[in-house]
Amino acid sequence: MTKQTSVLFENALEIAIDKTKNVGTVFGDKVVLIRDLRGRIRVVFPGRYKTLSNEQKAAVNKFSNEMAKVLGAYGFPPDRAVLYAGDLIQGDEILVSNDLRFLAEEGELKIWLLDRQIIGQDWSRAPLQRRTKNRRVTFFGIKGGVGRSTALVIWAWWLAKQGKKILVLDLDLESPGVSSTLLPQDYLSDYGIVDWFVEDGVGQADLVKNTMVSSSSLSMDLPGEIRIVPAFGRDTGDYLSKLARCYATFSGNSSIPWAERLQQMVEQMEKMEDPDLVILDSRAGLHDIAAVSVTRMDADAFLFAADSIQTWNAYAFLFRHWRNHPQVQEFRKKLQIVAGMIPETGRDEYLKRFRENSWDLFREHLYDEAGAQTTDVFSFDVDNEEAPHYPLPVYWNRALQEFDPLRNNIGIDEQIAEAAMGKFMNEAETMVFKEEEDA
Repeated sequence: MTKQTSVLFENALEIAIDKTKNVGTVFGDKVVLIRDLRGRIRVVFPGRYKTLSNEQKAAVNKFSNEMAKVLGAYGFPPDRAVLYAGDLIQGDEILVSNDLRFLAEEGELKIWLLDRQIIGQDWSRAPLQRRTKNRRVTFFGIKGGVGRSTALVIWAWWLAKQGKKILVLDLDLESPGVSSTLLPQDYLSDYGIVDWFVEDGVGQADLVKNTMVSSSSLSMDLPGEIRIVPAFGRDTGDYLSKLARCYATFSGNSSIPWAERLQQMVEQMEKMEDPDLVILDSRAGLHDIAAVSVTRMDADAFLFAADSIQTWNAYAFLFRHWRNHPQVQEFRKKLQIVAGMIPETGRDEYLKRFRENSWDLFREHLYDEAGAQTTDVFSFDVDNEEAPHYPLPVYWNRALQEFDPLRNNIGIDEQIAEAAMGKFMNEAETMVFKEEEDA
């Protein structure tokens, strides 16, 4: 007897796709594979089982047995391997769910995936509807320690110098930092983002929303202004108890996904403040906050990176997932890589190596394949300075190593800021406010 090879998670989906392709359109031209929280896969066909002919029932029974056999631990017993939408409560909603992800096609047959995940679902979902019009930017790093928060503070200060009103939201809730850098204790608002989510959970966010924003002393003498919505306020109290309730998917008595609750909170702040630009400081890594703030908030996304194998491998996990995102053709235009903490020595060689690695990342996962004569495709040469893979540089500077511009009211040294971030600040501003300049 031949021993059957065990199936692992990374192989199961491809096996299910191949087996489903063999069915063709016998049961309809749209098939949904549902992958549950354990990773087990079953198939949903349209219609009802009882309406099938005897010939079709024989075919589906054969298919169910084969799926159960080839998927091993990632399959279901034959009597549960195949479901019919018409036989399920709200089964028809499965076939039109917004969370469906297109997988493959074979002739007229199209195969979709409905992936049930404990976390991370937002990395695959469509951008949220919004009612405000101001520009948004997300600062994100797949790993920490690349100078993201320092760059954010200096850029906000630089834009305020030019008369812009900047609203910064500290969404790094597990490790809040940017609000502490911009706000001395005396300037801190009464409440912060965690308070809004907790109070919204019982339907009374209005009690705190007007006491969550305060001005940074860093912009006190500037023509513009930096307004901050911190993660916590002076009256926040037990932060951990509130943080543990932040990610709930209810608002009062209504069930609302966390991403939509975040959108509501950000829009409330935008309507009150009417800023020129909102900057979202995202938590680093593959966290649900990052999933929403990078791809679902209609924001340009600055992706901070250092040239290390750990960084590129981590970004590759994310980009590989994005490759099959239904809206990837839209949000990939909003991505821009940033080379953070560029070392003092060997800069040209470092940036050349960084650029090539970044290009490999985008080319492999997000750029279109383009022939020599092909036009109107999303694809760029490695040295194209307008490409999203071409890094905006932020140079390491010893004076910024212990960056604390509010300590002793020392502020930000303009020459140091220009030396470390001049190119980044100019190009980032052009990129974000381009439509305004073109009007």
